[in-house]
Amino acid sequence: MANIFWPELLPSGLLAEGFSKQPQSNVIRTTMDSGPKKARRRYTARTVKYSGKQVFDEAELMVFEQFYHNVLADGVLRFNFADPVSGELGEFRFTADYVAAAIEGHFEVSMQMERL
Repeated sequence: MANIFWPELLPSGLLAEGFSKQPQSNVIRTTMDSGPKKARRRYTARTVKYSGKQVFDEAELMVFEQFYHNVLADGVLRFNFADPVSGELGEFRFTADYVAAAIEGHFEVSMQMERL
């Protein structure tokens, strides 16, 4: 597990609207001279990509941005986060920069991450 945890001041999980989960392929297929292709696992554990949104007020957005830029070194470092589906604590990292949009006095933050 990572040494960094998602800030307690921020909501956990991701909103159901716009949420997606995509397990990454973990299989290598090799064509043989004859017969069917051989298949094997690439790794013992595969990553799962998550895409979703959270809604923050202005103070929460500031906490999130400080966490992302200063604590996670612009999203590079791993952190512990509750899995959006199972709720179990897992190790995650961002796969792209977040996007924040102002909506009715709040900020909708879109994020892409992967569970390691």
